[in-house]
Amino acid sequence: MNSYLFLPRDGKLKDHSDYLLRADVIAIDTETTGLDPHTKNLRLVQLAVHGKPVLVIDFYLLDEINVKILSEVLLTKSVKIFQNAKFDLQFLRASGFAVNGPIFDTMLAAHLLRTSRGPKRLGLGALVDFFLGVKLLKEEQRSDFSGELREAQLEYAANDAKVLLELRSVMTPALKSNNMINIAKIEFECVKAVAEIEFSGILLDMTQWEVLTKKTKEEYKTAEQKLLDYAGKSIVQPDFFGNQTIVGLNLNSNKQILALLNDNGVSVEDTSKRSLSPYKEEPIVKNLREFRKASKMLSGFLEPMPSAINPKTRRIHAHYGQIGAYSGRMSCGNPNIQQIPRDNAFRSCFIPALGYSMVIADYSQIELRVAAQIAHDERMIEAYRTGGDLHILTASLVTGTRIENITKSQRQAAKAINFGLIFAMGARGLQAYSQDVYNVDMTIEEAEDFRERYFEAYKGISRWHDSIKKNPPRVSRSLTGRRYFHREDAGLAGLYNTPVQGSAADIVKNALGMLVNTLKGTKAMIIGVVHDEILLEVPSGNSFKAAAILKRTMEEAGKKYMPDVPLVAEAKIASSWAEK
Repeated sequence: MNSYLFLPRDGKLKDHSDYLLRADVIAIDTETTGLDPHTKNLRLVQLAVHGKPVLVIDFYLLDEINVKILSEVLLTKSVKIFQNAKFDLQFLRASGFAVNGPIFDTMLAAHLLRTSRGPKRLGLGALVDFFLGVKLLKEEQRSDFSGELREAQLEYAANDAKVLLELRSVMTPALKSNNMINIAKIEFECVKAVAEIEFSGILLDMTQWEVLTKKTKEEYKTAEQKLLDYAGKSIVQPDFFGNQTIVGLNLNSNKQILALLNDNGVSVEDTSKRSLSPYKEEPIVKNLREFRKASKMLSGFLEPMPSAINPKTRRIHAHYGQIGAYSGRMSCGNPNIQQIPRDNAFRSCFIPALGYSMVIADYSQIELRVAAQIAHDERMIEAYRTGGDLHILTASLVTGTRIENITKSQRQAAKAINFGLIFAMGARGLQAYSQDVYNVDMTIEEAEDFRERYFEAYKGISRWHDSIKKNPPRVSRSLTGRRYFHREDAGLAGLYNTPVQGSAADIVKNALGMLVNTLKGTKAMIIGVVHDEILLEVPSGNSFKAAAILKRTMEEAGKKYMPDVPLVAEAKIASSWAEK
């Protein structure tokens, strides 16, 4: 039996349709002319089934009848195996194909098994070497698939599909033996949504963006001049040969900024935000913060973002790392949509297309709810079950103030206490965190008192912390079964944080995977995910239906893993991202 058949040279796809349509498992790989599904093309589609030659299909030469057959094969309920499925799914979608049935992504499976003494590298060659003990030739990986194809390229393409069948047969038992089938299913379903997010992209209003860029440049220049005025004299520094040289003030030099601050009455040892916090009302410190903020906004977002707009779609197609952090949380890059500032001026620039609306939803306090579930803290659980406001409750408990008399500033301080102490932050850390993140001042004595009262009030959290302190775990799991191996020198904060953050991330991923099906019929596109927030773009006439589905699906996604604590999602229909 030949190891592969090149179609249509060696026959027609219809000659193989019977067994393909009946197959329980099909391995699928593609070769493309580039990495962007919007500007590059699908060239080869490889299909591998146990006991049959691999079919290497030249998509350029596929006639209408065989395109229809390929579409039918991809829509069967069979398990579809991919390596880095989101890439293939996007190119198939760009060529008019949908993929049905469960997905098994060998790259995601390997990522999960990394924490069970699995492979360190996730490329296909590395996985074949690790799991099968075979060296996979990858010399043709970067070759040109746009022109006449060589036998070496066809053989390479066929092998990439064939080994997927063998990998799954080894990786499935490994996932089972490590009790990670459930989390693998969540990841495999989520990859469909991640492919959709990347493919759909998000629309940037360039007119608004240019106005914001111009305004920020003006703010930068104003803050720069004010800081230069404080110098009042030339800056002298030694050159390469040790000679004294007069230079201008370098506002990006921490050493020169530190000297400038000290010369103007701000006695600090460094220029960090924390060190400058006690002097936040000083004019020079205010100017420095304004300068740094404008500089960061320009270099980090405003100036590079337009280059990320796709020339064909005119949208931004960011790349998401589905397992981007050790906890399981997603990452984002090229560009990092997840780090777009929350300022309305920025987020109002991200808009739906004409005739569409944005539907945006996020979870209410998901990590605090997950911590309550993990720690089985009865007081927290009761507050969430009765629909109470945990921040107001905490403010009441640590200050001794009646709930009805809690002020906005007390509630804000309680947010810092809840999110800081849930991961065992010390009193000094809480003091700095409350100032840095929530702009709340508290003395070290207040921080110590709040910390003591917090753990007296939430005894379940206290017991959970104590158990980990006494017996730091080498292995822990998220509520969904994701497994973590911890170093012997792992800090306590990480031991608390990892399963909480991971569980929250897994619930969001479960919601994304479910949305691929629950949103069918609404014409909604999933266009973004920012930790616990999901963004849709939907025809305006379907926005209310989509919002209801999004809220319901997000809340349903956690029920299996959060039996004691209800999850609450809040959805809103908006004309820009800023309206959430």
